[in-house]
Amino acid sequence: MEDAGRRVEGDIDVKAVGRRVRAVRLERGLTSERLAEAADTSSQFLSKIEKGEQQMTIGKFAKLANALGVSADYLLFGRDERLGRAALAAEYLGAMNPIERDLLSRAVIALQGTLQAMRPEE
Repeated sequence: MEDAGRRVEGDIDVKAVGRRVRAVRLERGLTSERLAEAADTSSQFLSKIEKGEQQMTIGKFAKLANALGVSADYLLFGRDERLGRAALAAEYLGAMNPIERDLLSRAVIALQGTLQAMRPEE
């Protein structure tokens, strides 16, 4: 399916995936040939991936993510694994309405108090 000039497969923006693959490759100082070899694919295939012109099987995708040393979540959605759960929590909070955020805030504050009470005295 095409979406405003972007190739979208389901909820995956393949052009964005390609941009992230290329950005990580360059960040790591890898040539296309070197990454292609590490991911057990061809540099032509990798070039098409980086341009968002080629889909991948799950096996090729896993090899590519592994060769780049990044998570599949990062390649697919741009979620930076270095931020971990904090980024995911922020995403969840952003999707909540004000009442849900207030309830969650109260639960976190209560949990923090419980955890503090359970700490051994120093």
